[in-house]
Amino acid sequence: MQDFVDYGGMNGGIYDDFVITPGQISSEVYNPTNFKEHDKKNRNSFALSLGFSQVVTKKIQGSFFLDVLYQNGLLSTPYQRVYFADKGDFFINEFQLADDIERLPDSRFKLPIGTRWNFYLNEKLTLRTYYRYYFDNWDISSHTLNVELPYKLTEKFTVIPMYRFYSQGASKYFAPYEGHVSTDEYYTSDYDLSTFNAHQYGIGVSYTDIFTNAKIWKFGLKNIDLRFNHYDRNDGLSANIVSFGIKFVQ
Repeated sequence: MQDFVDYGGMNGGIYDDFVITPGQISSEVYNPTNFKEHDKKNRNSFALSLGFSQVVTKKIQGSFFLDVLYQNGLLSTPYQRVYFADKGDFFINEFQLADDIERLPDSRFKLPIGTRWNFYLNEKLTLRTYYRYYFDNWDISSHTLNVELPYKLTEKFTVIPMYRFYSQGASKYFAPYEGHVSTDEYYTSDYDLSTFNAHQYGIGVSYTDIFTNAKIWKFGLKNIDLRFNHYDRNDGLSANIVSFGIKFVQ
C-alpha cells in the first residue's frame, strides 16, 4: 500500500507529493538512485599481535608491541547518512532527506605500534606510561598517550590519578555535511573518522587483598577496581565514564 502525502517546504518553498512505501520515500523531484542493498553484509577481521617485554632494572620495566590487523566485508555503517554538495536539499517537515548512505571500501589494513614503561618511584608511588602510534590504508593516523600514577594509601587501598591524550588525522574518505559530491566513489561524514583531539581525565580506587581473606562461597576476593573518567573531544563530544571490576580466585 502507498501513501501520498503533501508535506510541503521542498526546495525553498516548492511543494511536492511524496510516495512513501516501506523502506523508501520518493517523488518526481526527490528520487535518489544511489540507495541500494549491500551485496555483502558480513565482516571478517584477522589480527596478529607481537610483543616483547623486559625488566630493565629493579625499578624499571618496559615493553613494545606491534599489531597487524586486516578487515574485509561490510566496513561502512548503513545508517550513517550523507548529503552531497551538488544535489538539492529535500525536507519532510524539519527532517532533511539523505542523498545516500555512507560508502566505504570493503577492505582495511591497520597497524598500531606502541610501548609501555612502568617506573617504581618509591614504596608508595608508581608511574605507568603508555604510547601508541596508529595508521591504516584509509589515511587515518593517530597518537595515544596515557599516564597513570598509582599512589598506595595503605597495604590494600590504592588511589590512581590518570590522564589520556588522543590525536587523530582524518580519513581520506571523510568530509563534513555537504562536503562530498555525488561523483565520489567513497564517502562518509562520520566524525569518528575526522581530524580531532581528545582529553580524558580520571581517578580510580583499587582494593587488593593479596591473601584473599574475604570469601564469597568458594572464591576468594582478590581485587575491586572502581574508576571514573571525564572525556572531552574538541568537536564538542563529551562523556562521563564509570567502570567497575571485581576479581575472584579459587
